[in-house]
Amino acid sequence: MKEEDFIVLTQKYASGNCTEEEKTAVEAYFEKMQKTTNDIPEHILDSKRDNIYNSISKAIKPVKVIPLWKKAMRVAAALFIVAGLAFCYTLINKEIPTVTEFAAKGEKKEVLLNDGSVVVLNSNSSISYPEEFGKTREVTLEGEAYFKVFRNPQQPFIVQTHKVDIKVLGTSFNINAYDTLNTKVSVLTGKVQVTDGAGKKVFLIKNEQAEYTTHNEFVLFKENSSDGIAWTKNIIILKDNTLAETARILENWYNVTIKFEDSSLENLTITGKYKNEKLENILESIAFLKEVKIDYLTKNQIIIRRNTHH
Repeated sequence: MKEEDFIVLTQKYASGNCTEEEKTAVEAYFEKMQKTTNDIPEHILDSKRDNIYNSISKAIKPVKVIPLWKKAMRVAAALFIVAGLAFCYTLINKEIPTVTEFAAKGEKKEVLLNDGSVVVLNSNSSISYPEEFGKTREVTLEGEAYFKVFRNPQQPFIVQTHKVDIKVLGTSFNINAYDTLNTKVSVLTGKVQVTDGAGKKVFLIKNEQAEYTTHNEFVLFKENSSDGIAWTKNIIILKDNTLAETARILENWYNVTIKFEDSSLENLTITGKYKNEKLENILESIAFLKEVKIDYLTKNQIIIRRNTHH
């Protein structure tokens, strides 16, 4: 029912000119009002009723207002308040849909957020975020991503991972938060704050990195952060990575499974740089440098063994 129709109806009710059906409808509204306003302080209702009643009165042609009409108008005003409160409650408690974007193993994906920020997902990674941001821009990352955040000091950007949260205003940075590796944050521009579950904080600026270890500690170091996003240009950079870490990287990039015949091989370290390289070539390089043997059980199932023929 429109507000104007309700005003006319209460006017007819007050002057005794409404039909039985209209009378029943108005009285049903009155009864509903009495049931739904028990929790609203009477002094608030009184003041708002008066304000609404005065504004409605000005909009109506001058008529002789009898007490019953005034009472009806006040009730009508109260009903509008209750309806408004219910509407606001619905809006406040309305769940904003969440969007989740995935980059499968073997692929990378660029995601444009509704605030103008850009996220590049590495293989086997996902990001979840609300369709509409509120006072803050909060997203959840699993895996690795490069962020170029649109600057807005009034609306901080927060990335939640399984171990740490990263808070920024406007900057570019990389987060590597795969479950099997230490979580690493690398800053390319601007400044970020990294916080763990216990509340420990570190601040990073350009070319600074923080690695959150399995011992729940931050290890800080400096290096060219552009290396941290080399993956966005299809470049794999290994810097004293263990073969176990290297295997996880290759699994995500090429959608394969890599196992080790001997667990001691997993701790061997390797350094190298591979751009747009085929998996077979990378594995051949590893086999040569670390004197191991690469066996293909299937096209996508690989096992690394000790080379017993050297």
